Amino acid sequence: MAETPLNAREAVVREYSPGELLCRQGAVADRMFLLKAGAIRATVVTDKALVEADEDRLRRGHEVEVTRQPVLVGLEGALLGHYLTSLVAAETSVVVEIPGDTRAVMSLVGDKPEIGLALARVLARRLMSANKSLGSVQRTASRFMRDLQGLCTDFCNLVQRIGEDAGGEDDVIRALSAAKRTWAYNCGESGGAEVARNTRVLMARVVDDRMMVGKQHRLKAGDLLCRKGDPGNSVYLLVSGRMSVRIGNEVFGTVRPGETVGELGVLLGEAEPKRMADIVADEPSVVGVIPNDAFPDLVRGQPKLLINLCRMMCLRVKSFEQLSADSDDVLRAVAARFAGQGGGFEADAGNLRDAIERLVEENQLPLQMELEQLTVMIERWRAKMDELAEKIPATSR
Repeated sequence: MAETPLNAREAVVREYSPGELLCRQGAVADRMFLLKAGAIRATVVTDKALVEADEDRLRRGHEVEVTRQPVLVGLEGALLGHYLTSLVAAETSVVVEIPGDTRAVMSLVGDKPEIGLALARVLARRLMSANKSLGSVQRTASRFMRDLQGLCTDFCNLVQRIGEDAGGEDDVIRALSAAKRTWAYNCGESGGAEVARNTRVLMARVVDDRMMVGKQHRLKAGDLLCRKGDPGNSVYLLVSGRMSVRIGNEVFGTVRPGETVGELGVLLGEAEPKRMADIVADEPSVVGVIPNDAFPDLVRGQPKLLINLCRMMCLRVKSFEQLSADSDDVLRAVAARFAGQGGGFEADAGNLRDAIERLVEENQLPLQMELEQLTVMIERWRAKMDELAEKIPATSR
């Protein structure tokens, strides 16, 4: 990742003293940093601590990694538009600062897919490291985070789908416009719904173009895509439908259209990686199957797909590293994030359901299925928040 086609004439060489900040977590990512000499620490604090954190607090944040090789850092932040971590000089360091925003990084990966693959491998290592550093309570919080964030994503996707099918119905468009201004919708969108939608569309095109002939599965509800312990010899990308990640009788997560399974083993080059869970179709689903040895060539030939995969991994890295940084009261932090918004999801989904019910009654619009989906989402949200509330006192005694 040391080579870069970005405009070298705009680059600035700087020397940083030990402890000096190169960039602040959460700040707009407008530069990348090419380390020439020395070492850079990446640290992270929780979003709650970040609001009032001074430079000393950022330096003392949870250490994510230390970079000593000539490498381009800050690239992942530019893909999301803001830095995921604070970068701190671990010793006297010489750094080339290269201006570049999200568009520049996307262009860079499009022109040089190998840089995107290298970034994906870096993100895979960070994901594995962050996952290993989680304690039992943090792992529990991670499951709640995924479930609640996933429901926001489902809400966002449902609003989008109703809009695509609205057929110019002004009353429906007005109801959806109100829904798009809500906390639940924006939380879902910022959680990767848009990235996943774009990835799903790109993958569907690959399948339609017959580049994946013989490498796609069509599953019925209840079918197993793979079992725990199976060889991890392919990457799966869900084109349509929904799948759950299960170990025994427990559900550990949901795979939504545009999301991948098994990419970490391919990117990290693990020797004969094994599946860590059962993957079961919850409804009729179409899955693109990319053999391990074909994955690099596919993403090189589909740079937009590679960019979206990297962006989804950035979101997962951000979530995992935030959990790693909060070791004290992480379940309360999850509850505060999803319940501290003046009602948040339940009110937003309920208001949309009420608006659609009126439209169905007044105009006989065919939206009964959408009403049922909103009702199920609200019930799942209540059940998940009740379960979270029950666990918080047990971890605080």
